[in-house]
Amino acid sequence: MGPQDYHIKRLHAFLRGISGKPFEWGAWDCLIFTNDAFRAMYGEGWADDLLHRYMNGGKLLTRSQIRREYGYQTVDEMLGDRLTQAHTVPPRGALVIGSAGMVEAGYLGVGFGISVGSSAAFLSASGVVYWPIETIDSAWVRDDAA
Repeated sequence: MGPQDYHIKRLHAFLRGISGKPFEWGAWDCLIFTNDAFRAMYGEGWADDLLHRYMNGGKLLTRSQIRREYGYQTVDEMLGDRLTQAHTVPPRGALVIGSAGMVEAGYLGVGFGISVGSSAAFLSASGVVYWPIETIDSAWVRDDAA
């Protein structure tokens, strides 16, 4: 078993463990979910420094407040500063962005998920849901997994 197989095995164990945990802003949303998935795979998250900075007093910041808080104008700019964009079919374990029909994509217009092969795992009100990989807008990987 190679290093990537080990990471994917850890990802699947993580997904099994949280499969029914529903989306909740600030407690279990797509940023926390994908960050924890990376932590399960690699021992560290992709956005540890961003967690919970998009809320104030239990309320979401506005888009312009989030831009100021994070120092990025776009989601792609933020991801490009942390990860490498995958320009092929999203590899297993990649952070993916989806917008078409995503359950909780309304606030920033996108939802963060994790590629698991021919589908990607996203959060919904009922827990983890899987969307066909064809619905993915972009994929991002760690430099050591590119």
